[in-house]
Amino acid sequence: VRGRVWGLLGAAQSEGAEDLLALHAGALDELAAHLDGIAERAPLLWESERSKADLEGGLDATMRRLDETNLQLIRRAREVRTLHEVTDAVSRNPAQTGVLEAIVSIVARSLEADLAAFLLLDDATGELVTQPGAFGLANDEGSLYRISLSNEQSSSVRVFKTGEPFLTADAQNDPKVIAHYARLWRCHSVLAVPLAVEGRRIGVLRVGSFKKNYFTSEHVDFVSLIAEEAAVLVEGAMLSRRLAESNRRLAEMNRIKDDFVSTVSHEFKTPLTSILGFLSVIIDGDSGPLNDEQKRFLGIVRGSAQRLSGLVSDILDLSKLEGGMEMEAVSLDLGALARRAIEECDWKAAEKGVKLTLEASEQLPNVSGSERWLGVVVENLLTNAVKFSRQGGTVALRLAHKGEGVQVSVADAGIGIPEADQARIFEKFFRASNRDATGAPGTGLGLAICRHIVNRHGGRIWFESEEGRGTTFHFVVPTAKAGEPAGRPPAATRRVETHGG
Repeated sequence: VRGRVWGLLGAAQSEGAEDLLALHAGALDELAAHLDGIAERAPLLWESERSKADLEGGLDATMRRLDETNLQLIRRAREVRTLHEVTDAVSRNPAQTGVLEAIVSIVARSLEADLAAFLLLDDATGELVTQPGAFGLANDEGSLYRISLSNEQSSSVRVFKTGEPFLTADAQNDPKVIAHYARLWRCHSVLAVPLAVEGRRIGVLRVGSFKKNYFTSEHVDFVSLIAEEAAVLVEGAMLSRRLAESNRRLAEMNRIKDDFVSTVSHEFKTPLTSILGFLSVIIDGDSGPLNDEQKRFLGIVRGSAQRLSGLVSDILDLSKLEGGMEMEAVSLDLGALARRAIEECDWKAAEKGVKLTLEASEQLPNVSGSERWLGVVVENLLTNAVKFSRQGGTVALRLAHKGEGVQVSVADAGIGIPEADQARIFEKFFRASNRDATGAPGTGLGLAICRHIVNRHGGRIWFESEEGRGTTFHFVVPTAKAGEPAGRPPAATRRVETHGG
């Protein structure tokens, strides 16, 4: 072929026979030529077969790689979907309630597992504690077991201590697992992975199946990824759960304290009323004459009893307000209420020579509120202003219409409130650090009561103060709704002054 000999074609016949070779020489030449052609095409055919085999082998390998890639994409999609579901479960529960239950449910459904639970560290006892809401487990003391970190036989303890995942195909017959707990959960295949936040392990995520040989190393990788992402959420949920429990206990303690204070205050009120009544009878001389020293001593006793009675009244008022007592809202003339408050505080101002002034427009709209409780606010603010005013000072009470509300302001030129105390001025029992500058008595409850009352009316209370130059308290309450009785007929703005009697 192409000048190269690749083989021989031979023919033979017995001696003495007819010369068939000469007779068929042409046919043999044709056959040789045909074989030459086949020989020439044979390498191409063999090469084609080899190429076909290589192509089929490459295609098979490519398909296998595509299948593997597809499986990886499916697993990755499942991981992303599961992580998304976990994050979504948390976002739907900003209060962190039910987060642990949601996470284990999502993990179990994603793996088609029969059991899933968080075992979290109890720092107080040094135990891993199975959390309520575990998937596939009853919420009883038997299923939700606790296991000490000193128990090295436990696979969960080893996972927690080493940080290495654990996988077994048959937990009930694996010497590396405490068979009692495996039988308790009725599972064979078990995997456990650690939960860690910034390198600090907080527990274990444990997943189980009733089937043997169910989980693979890929499942371990998947659950490890979920645990890594969920650890922060789990810790947040546990902190939230502990905070909620602490709040519940504090609320219960606060309720007990309020009940106690209310009961004791009620018990004080009756004898105090009797004491003050009999003191008045004695001091007024109705039970016989008194000398000056006796009157002075009894006056001191009456003053102390009056302060104690005021404290009891304040505690009872605050207890009612914090207990959610209903306030009957009516259409109220705040200007008339302010005038009565001025009259009631006049004698207190007279003792210090303080001048009280009232500025209010006759055209003020009525407000919606409780006459009794808004009267307490105005009277408390006026009393405080008088107490902390200097001898011969002035206290101004102003009322103004402000859009959809009426603003009441009480201003004095007294000792003011130190800047360091201002953030706490509305706290119960808090009194300013400079209170002794005027010798003013008090319980530290008046402003707390005012804040509760104004808030219950849908209003707002605030103040402006500069130490040594005085304080102005403001509060705003909403005007009465349309259709309620209107305020007083229009008249000119007036100014009322009293001069301490």
